Amino acid sequence: MWVERIIAVTGWEPLNLDLPWDGIEEALGTSLPEDYKKLAEVFGRGEFSEFMRVLSVDSTGQFDLLHIWKAYLGDSPEDGPDPVLKPYQMYRPDRRGLIPWAFGEMECSYFWLASAEEDPASWPIVTRGNPYPLQQVRMSTSEFICRVLTDPEFEPFSIARLFPEPDFFPMD
Repeated sequence: MWVERIIAVTGWEPLNLDLPWDGIEEALGTSLPEDYKKLAEVFGRGEFSEFMRVLSVDSTGQFDLLHIWKAYLGDSPEDGPDPVLKPYQMYRPDRRGLIPWAFGEMECSYFWLASAEEDPASWPIVTRGNPYPLQQVRMSTSEFICRVLTDPEFEPFSIARLFPEPDFFPMD
């Protein structure tokens, strides 16, 4: 439902990509939210309204979810909260933690607070951005993106007033 709304507001023609989720989920040690996978298959690599870049499968590594997660792991302590993301830590298959799924302008980062024991559809979103602190939001990935793009009352996340006509720019 939310992915279809994003398609409608951006005027995007769905790509319906076949992405290698099995290998990615095996490397992560958990499944990913279904609505996120559908979004990545429909849009591919790109940027929403010159603001938000959703990670996916990217052979260059620049916007590749698995590559970015591993880079965070390399900078993150094995035990305890990550100093940059305190009070959270990065996800590891044996414990709850953050998995990055998008980046935005103004130093914004978007994560799931993931656990292999929980249904990925129930994972909260954790946001980090300038000037607001880390915040937790309970909604699906695609609902969050749709509201960022279209809901001017969805503060402090919305860009609807800045970009009243949402769009998507593919990155080849």
